[in-house]
Amino acid sequence: MKIEIEIPDEKIKKLASDIMQNFPECAVCLQCTSWKYDKGIFKFYDEEDGKEYTVTTKQVEEKLPQFIKKCFEGKYKFFSDTFGIFDVGNWDAWPMDGIIQEVIFNDVIYG
Repeated sequence: MKIEIEIPDEKIKKLASDIMQNFPECAVCLQCTSWKYDKGIFKFYDEEDGKEYTVTTKQVEEKLPQFIKKCFEGKYKFFSDTFGIFDVGNWDAWPMDGIIQEVIFNDVIYG
């Protein structure tokens, strides 16, 4: 079965913004060391490689379609109801940390 969905850009933009409003509290595998909500700029420290990464809300917005696709394909098992991905109320810290990893590493490598 092949299912195609179209997600409006405004929905992706709102979801990205809603996700980023949950940092630093929702950082699990990466430590959120700086957050500027008004500018949409966040810094994350990776204890494994000792590097700090800057992530913007815009980068999250750009990576969300790829992340959502991987969730629908079953690569990431963050949601029991895959369609729950469209409501940030269904997100807990793990998928929020996962989307940050997707931005930084182009994959979820921790957790």
